[in-house]
Amino acid sequence: MTLDRRRFLQLTALGVIGSVAETACAPEKASALAHPRLVEMLGAERVRQLGERYRAATPAENSAEKLRDAIARGGGLHLFRASVDDQINDDFSNGRTVVVDGWILSVTEARQAALFSLSPA
Repeated sequence: MTLDRRRFLQLTALGVIGSVAETACAPEKASALAHPRLVEMLGAERVRQLGERYRAATPAENSAEKLRDAIARGGGLHLFRASVDDQINDDFSNGRTVVVDGWILSVTEARQAALFSLSPA
């Protein structure tokens, strides 16, 4: 089965909506940062490839510590810490996207994929 971009974006939007309700009252765990929802849609190997390409294109974010810090900072200063899913939605809303191997990803998604690519298979 192939996944075209339109279907991918539809699934991403549904995932964001579903996860907002799921995570509204629960704090995120650090391990959630390293396991992006993209894995559910694209598979672990493809997300690793995307993460490796993002890290190659963004050498300033080529370590787990730098990626976690960048994700924690999100799109700017926040009065409260937004969930990763909220950050992804905010990235798309504000044009903070990157093209990685033909995929348009939010910067947060790309960073999550990069962090995932650093974890053991």
